[in-house]
Amino acid sequence: MKVEIKEKEELLKEMTVEVPAETVNKIVDRKLAELQRETELKGFRKGKVPMDMIVQTFGEKVKFEAAEDILKETYPQAIQQNDLKVASYPSVTSMDYNDKGELVYIATVEVFPEIDKVDVEGLELPDTKSEVTDEDVNGVVEMMQKNFSEMRDVDRAITKDDVVILDIEKLEDKKNVIPQEKFENSEVDLSNKMTIQEFQDELPGLKKGDEKEISVKYADDYQDEKFAGAELKYKCTVKQVKERLLDELNDGFAKKTGQGETMLELKLKVRENIKYQKEDEKNRERKSLIIDHINKKNEVPVPKALVEDYLNNVVEDIKKKYKDQKIDEAEIKKNYQPVGVSTIRWNMLMHKLAEQEKIEVNEQDTQKLIAKFAQNYNITPEQAIESIQKSGQIADFRESILEEKVIDYIVSKAKIN
Repeated sequence: MKVEIKEKEELLKEMTVEVPAETVNKIVDRKLAELQRETELKGFRKGKVPMDMIVQTFGEKVKFEAAEDILKETYPQAIQQNDLKVASYPSVTSMDYNDKGELVYIATVEVFPEIDKVDVEGLELPDTKSEVTDEDVNGVVEMMQKNFSEMRDVDRAITKDDVVILDIEKLEDKKNVIPQEKFENSEVDLSNKMTIQEFQDELPGLKKGDEKEISVKYADDYQDEKFAGAELKYKCTVKQVKERLLDELNDGFAKKTGQGETMLELKLKVRENIKYQKEDEKNRERKSLIIDHINKKNEVPVPKALVEDYLNNVVEDIKKKYKDQKIDEAEIKKNYQPVGVSTIRWNMLMHKLAEQEKIEVNEQDTQKLIAKFAQNYNITPEQAIESIQKSGQIADFRESILEEKVIDYIVSKAKIN
């Protein structure tokens, strides 16, 4: 089989494949034989029609239909023969038989970039040691106090410590960062520091049945990137006002939480959990810094087909989440395109670096992560293994281990401030 490769654009190659007449005839004969077994013509029972009559009656049609089978069988061989690492399905632009009985087809295919070496130099990272203050602990205990409190409806103006039930309607959203138009029976805790500041400032003083338009300007460095710098306007209708009846912070409250027999025991448990969460958050921040550095240091081209697949999956996920709402697919793809490019580039570089430094996943690594998984979900290692197997995500599980090992290697080469 003769294969000619031409460079079209970056990562795009055009393959001209000539399939020998011998291969063509072999596949055509096979299809004719299959047809003979199923054909019944006048004067002949099923499977007894002479082959020359089959050829005379169906030959050209079978030859035409066989072209698709020939393509499916020979395309992988052409790829392997030329050692192409393809990133997309082929786009066939031409396919026909020549005078020699050969099938000649032209296919355009996108390939992965050739990465010679991944550069990890020049990375500086902050120290991830975490300190837990008494203020941190007291803040969490107060949050638990709120969570375990009883709520009662009140017929008065809203105060800064209340929980309010609102019907929220989106009035303006120039960036279309929220596909959904209405949010009915939304619970807003005005005492929560994470509640949008404009809601904390403008809802107090309103009563049940009142309406108010509230404009929100999200900070340019807002933690959810799609909201960063966005300006939205909401119409809020107050449906209920609730106040909390807080428990006294004593040993009885500690027992109520199930986290300790005394307040001292509860606070020690809370301190331990905060430390774990802070370290986990700092590790995620560190990972983000690492990915950003490696991607900028090694700006390899990213296959467009993979980015498009990524964006299509994002759109489908959003459609499922907001299935009753109309969404702007083009705007969603535009917003998520940089994320897709970054994610795919990192994935390629991560695997190349693993290959480059001979980083592999072994049994010890697997057992370590299973133990961590079991601890996080408070189950036995055996239950963790069963859960992972049932989910069908063993490959993803191994992938996360490999990524963790690659990141550990990069950290070992970085300067820690």
